[in-house]
Amino acid sequence: MVDEQLQLIGTVTDGDIRRGIIRGADLTSPIESLMNRRPITAAQNTPDDELLFLMTNRSIKHLPVVDRQMRVVRLVQLKDLISRKPRPNLAVIMAGGLGSRLGEITRETPKPLLPVGGRPILAIIIEQLRRHGIENVFVSINYKAEKIRGYFAEHPVTGVNLSFLEEEKFLGTAGSLSLLPERPAEPFILMNGDILSPINFGSLLEFHQTGAKPLTVCTREFNFQIPYGVLQMRGDELIDIEEKPSHSIFINAGVYVVEPAMLDHVMPGEKLDMPDLIKLAISRLGGVSCYPVSEFWLDIGNPHDYSKARDSFASLAGQYEY
Repeated sequence: MVDEQLQLIGTVTDGDIRRGIIRGADLTSPIESLMNRRPITAAQNTPDDELLFLMTNRSIKHLPVVDRQMRVVRLVQLKDLISRKPRPNLAVIMAGGLGSRLGEITRETPKPLLPVGGRPILAIIIEQLRRHGIENVFVSINYKAEKIRGYFAEHPVTGVNLSFLEEEKFLGTAGSLSLLPERPAEPFILMNGDILSPINFGSLLEFHQTGAKPLTVCTREFNFQIPYGVLQMRGDELIDIEEKPSHSIFINAGVYVVEPAMLDHVMPGEKLDMPDLIKLAISRLGGVSCYPVSEFWLDIGNPHDYSKARDSFASLAGQYEY
């Protein structure tokens, strides 16, 4: 909140508004009655490291930057400072599949290049990784590989070192990890090239570190309803009936964090799918952590899913920053 000279007089967050409504305010109440008149501020030209230190230590997500006359110069957001800081972790995107479930849609265009919201799915994913400080990205390719290479040659993603792992034959959803030019020094992101979800990769990597497991799998809650009455029986006797019950299960969201040591179990030139690597980690390598994805999540698996993604992505993406 500023006056006519753009001097700061206070700040208002959604939390201030919620607390005001609890106290009896309504949507016609003057905003001055809800604002914080003594907000934390930073001086102009304060380095980003100092801004980040101040915001994390004071547990604030927004910080007005002012000049000597208390005029607002800009508003700093914590998510921008965090995403701007480069991370040592790399990412591998699996984009070599045929996309056969999409039928005619992928006859000429590989699935990673299908447009959603006016941009290819793969470009959206790479830009999202960059926003979270992941600057080194490898993309495994096979089907119509030349089209994927050609697109990014003409439309490079600024701030990203993009490399391709080209499979001479299909190596499964994990096998192309053997094509990495060298072993990563840090845990790395591995994800499918057809997933749209505003996952906070920084939070995911931090969660993985605290879990102390060689592999973290992102999970997504999936709800479904049985459209019939479900019978509980004992022999030929009916005990109970439940009409159209709903059930909730957890599914694999197609995003992982992998410890470099896991690469010892990926053999060069051999096909390997992620379910097999997950089972190996569970049985012999120390277990698997699960990271729940609460944000919206879209898997472009079939024509219905793709149509849904095109229809809903524009409105959903407005709630998040991709």
